[in-house]
Amino acid sequence: MKKLLLSFALLTTCLMVNAQDNFREIFFLTNTSVPVIENTVRYNSSAQAIERIYKNNDYCSYMVVRKGARYYNAVPGENVFESRPSKTQTAMNNFAKTDVRIYRGIFPKKPDSLYHYALPFPAHREVHVKEMLQRLRERREPYYSFRSSGCDTVYAMRGGVACISGDKRGLIINHIDETFAVYSHFVRTFVKAGDPIEVGQAIGLAAGYQVNVTFLYLDSQFFKNSETAEQYPYTHFSPMLWNGTSYVRVADDLTLMASPLTPDLITQDMSKAERKRWLKKHGIK
Repeated sequence: MKKLLLSFALLTTCLMVNAQDNFREIFFLTNTSVPVIENTVRYNSSAQAIERIYKNNDYCSYMVVRKGARYYNAVPGENVFESRPSKTQTAMNNFAKTDVRIYRGIFPKKPDSLYHYALPFPAHREVHVKEMLQRLRERREPYYSFRSSGCDTVYAMRGGVACISGDKRGLIINHIDETFAVYSHFVRTFVKAGDPIEVGQAIGLAAGYQVNVTFLYLDSQFFKNSETAEQYPYTHFSPMLWNGTSYVRVADDLTLMASPLTPDLITQDMSKAERKRWLKKHGIK
């Protein structure tokens, strides 16, 4: 009886939640007051040096930008960005703090615009996809609304790692090529920050028949000079979606049929050796 009541409560919540997108710029653009990045100075007695440490408490990388266009990649864990020789720790007081900007993500080498993404709803389900626009500072960028016929489980469109998002109704997945997918409009999520995510893995329960997804990456072109550095520094992109027979890119709105995952979709992010082992394990030549 309790399970029945819980299921009814989840269904009711799913139907009643407003269908507006809850993407927030704060998911990405952060500053030193955000506790996910800790900035400290310490004396390393064994190396006889004063070190500036940036500790990344998240599970995805961040970009630390200092005056003079100096860029540092803060990977998860402790990062030593500066080290100055000193025989005593008394010089720590002179190791002044500097102004920095901190952004979620690092510059990807070359985002793959032809990467194939799975649909986020169960196989054999009709899915309506619509491109939407949101204003982010000085420009408008796209996100995508995926609508199904019921309060469905949402599946990861690509594998990666779940990052800290600060929103119980949202989820950020950092992909291997340093792009992100931001999922929003959940009743609840099934994964937590730090969890490895596989394509096709159940990650949450959609609210109001839909889930909104934003695809983006930190773009180096916005850091070329002091003026562009003040802008919203992320480029959004349109994903290539698998509909069971071909790959299509969302330009406006489409109705697609969610299909079972193919070996190509599952193994895209694997190395050649990993792909070979996976195909052999599943009896595929």
